[in-house]
Amino acid sequence: LGFLPGDMKEKVDPYLRPLYDALYDMMPADKVERAIAAEVIEIAPLAFMRGRTLAHAAVILDEAQNTTPMQMKMFLTRLGENSRMIV
Repeated sequence: LGFLPGDMKEKVDPYLRPLYDALYDMMPADKVERAIAAEVIEIAPLAFMRGRTLAHAAVILDEAQNTTPMQMKMFLTRLGENSRMIV
């Protein structure tokens, strides 16, 4: 990703297109964009979860079948207090 032009969002957005499509199927696009801007919805690559604790959140791991056992362990240990995880 480091060689691609643009900021992080511009670099990962093409890979996240199916996720955005699913969100837009469930909610109007403007509502999705407002929720992202207000940080109610956060979309982040799995690689950036290391060291985080996700409390009071609903966390969805998309394409979980593509993770290694170590990536899955790292992801599962990110869950904090009062959170739910969907794998």
